[in-house]
Amino acid sequence: MSKDKLNWGIIGAGSIARVFCNALQFSRTGRLAAIASQTPGKADLLGDLFGCATRYDSYNDLLADNEIDVVYISTIHAAHTQVVVAAAQAGKHILVEKPIGMNAEQAETMINAANKNDVFLMEAFMYRCHPQINRLIDLIASGTIGEVLMVRSAFSFNLPFDPKSWLFDKALGGGGILNVGCYPTSMTRLIAGSAAGKPFLNPIEIKASGKIGATGVDLYAVGALKFENGLVAEIVAGMGCHVPSSTVIYGSEGILSLEDPWLPSTPCRTAELALPIETVFPPSYIFIQRPDGSRPTRIEIEADRDLFSYEADTVAKYLDARQASAMSWDDTLGNIRVLDSWLAEVGVT
Repeated sequence: MSKDKLNWGIIGAGSIARVFCNALQFSRTGRLAAIASQTPGKADLLGDLFGCATRYDSYNDLLADNEIDVVYISTIHAAHTQVVVAAAQAGKHILVEKPIGMNAEQAETMINAANKNDVFLMEAFMYRCHPQINRLIDLIASGTIGEVLMVRSAFSFNLPFDPKSWLFDKALGGGGILNVGCYPTSMTRLIAGSAAGKPFLNPIEIKASGKIGATGVDLYAVGALKFENGLVAEIVAGMGCHVPSSTVIYGSEGILSLEDPWLPSTPCRTAELALPIETVFPPSYIFIQRPDGSRPTRIEIEADRDLFSYEADTVAKYLDARQASAMSWDDTLGNIRVLDSWLAEVGVT
């Protein structure tokens, strides 16, 4: 970088945008520079909260701002393709919320646009950027629990049915699999790859079942994955059934479990108010359980930034490479193809 920090432009001003703007306060490499929302008043609310004076009511106007280096696209995934392609054509580097799109075809379109226009693009799996994941990969690779045999990973919540909400609208990408199933899918693929000495593995077999609601979206679903190295995984997603978030890895010589797989070191999870700059970020923990029934060993992973600050700094670190090892383009494509198959198995088209 030719200057001390990257100038970030925020596209979309919903709750996840608030969380990311809050995290930019603690970023070592980036600053909040502009906010765009097509909903009247929302950019002003976010700008007032975080002291950002540059606000737009048009995404294209933000993309035309020469002071913006990189954009964070926080709109719903049904709108991602158009905005990502426009950002790439404007020469902006891109961090786009997960899932990257509605299906693999859209993901390919966005990746091709980034490649053609020579800009950075990463799907925003923030948990992949946290030091907890690096430690987990090291533990697996070093044989801490022997051969990895099975993984169980879940992300689910219980949301009251609301036919007016986009989360229950199939055309807008509603349903549990796309909105939260992308997390356990990406985690199990990462673990399977780590066990095989690779960045990730894609499953060779997918079976699934789930409950489809009145509006045609999946309310909760379970998937069973099989990988070429013999590892099998159970993945759970839902927005109509609360299943505690978890990731548990079963090996021949022990069990690894993550206390908080998706949101470690995030003291302000809604960012309704900006966190004070002197905030202390909580550590995260990995537990090791041995087959002999002895007391679990707790490994503490310290954090000096917010989870989403790590994500912003990951973008800066890999900007010149145009894609990050935390979530490469091939990894993104592999992940959304599994989501496509999971949806098809459950019966959502």
